[in-house]
Amino acid sequence: MDEEALRAWFERQIASGAFSGVALVWRGAEPVFTHAGGLTHRGLAVPITDRTRFGIASVGKMVTATTMLRLVDRGLLRLDQPLLEILPGAQRPTALTAAHTVHHLFSHTSGLADYYDDEPGGWAALWDRMPMYHARRPVDLLSLFLDRPAVTAPDERFQYVNANFVLAGLVIEAVTGRPWDEVTKDEVFGPAAMTDAGVEALDEDPARLATGYLVADQPGGQPRGNTYSVTVKGMPDGGMIATASDLARFIGALLGGSLVSPALLTAMTRPQGPTSSSLEQYGYGCWLVVEDGRVTIIGHGGSDPGVSARVAHHLDSGTTIVVLCNQDHGSWAATRQITDALGLHDPRDVPIS
Repeated sequence: MDEEALRAWFERQIASGAFSGVALVWRGAEPVFTHAGGLTHRGLAVPITDRTRFGIASVGKMVTATTMLRLVDRGLLRLDQPLLEILPGAQRPTALTAAHTVHHLFSHTSGLADYYDDEPGGWAALWDRMPMYHARRPVDLLSLFLDRPAVTAPDERFQYVNANFVLAGLVIEAVTGRPWDEVTKDEVFGPAAMTDAGVEALDEDPARLATGYLVADQPGGQPRGNTYSVTVKGMPDGGMIATASDLARFIGALLGGSLVSPALLTAMTRPQGPTSSSLEQYGYGCWLVVEDGRVTIIGHGGSDPGVSARVAHHLDSGTTIVVLCNQDHGSWAATRQITDALGLHDPRDVPIS
């Protein structure tokens, strides 16, 4: 790797406004490359460092799925357990049937409707229906999709639906009798040594958290902070807070076998939807790159207003790439640049985000 050339590329991206965040390469339980740049708060001109914490959007689905699998390992849940046996009556979507199981939620094969679609007005229109400052617990999002009809029958097809993981959080709460984020802290953050990770309310001013900025739709304009564009507290489907090192340690603990049993780790990291020839497929809470029938990359992306995040672990080389940005683009371009600089292979043609 030409580290000098890679750092020069990042500096150009930072200077042009195309990147603001942290990029990390992790091998053998330690970092081998880190680059940080941009500002955690543009008004106060606070620089980003490798200790800066970021919203990680849907990358958190990997953590939620791991939490649930640990409960399966403990016998509190079964993958084939009907959701009607678990969720209280008031938390059951009207489209939920006896055929819907735990498996369907974190494999995105439930066929249930999401709480957000590409509706007129975009993501912002969602908070016209329910102010984001009311969204502090998974149950607070239920009204957005509780009465929506199913899109398909369970197992019919893979369809990425954030509401699946909202329900997963409610399942965690139902079987443990505790808030899902407290369970996640005990089951994953602690065991994986994710010392800076958390699920914290934005109005509690989380320490060292980079403010997210909406810049993609405002070329030449004034970027806006994302305070009024995301839920006030992170949810099981997205919004946890972490450093890049937290996520690298999480991947190491997960794939090293210290979080879930070998059988469940195998299930998590193999395709769980209907038979597919797609390059990208989904396991339990993680995206998989599948080439010639073999999984070569495991990870997840995340995108929220003011957030662009990506985690990719290359199995053959044992290399984890983590890129976290506090603006709504930059993570994929940086991940691609690092991948090429390391001489690694990633066959995906993902839009720059």
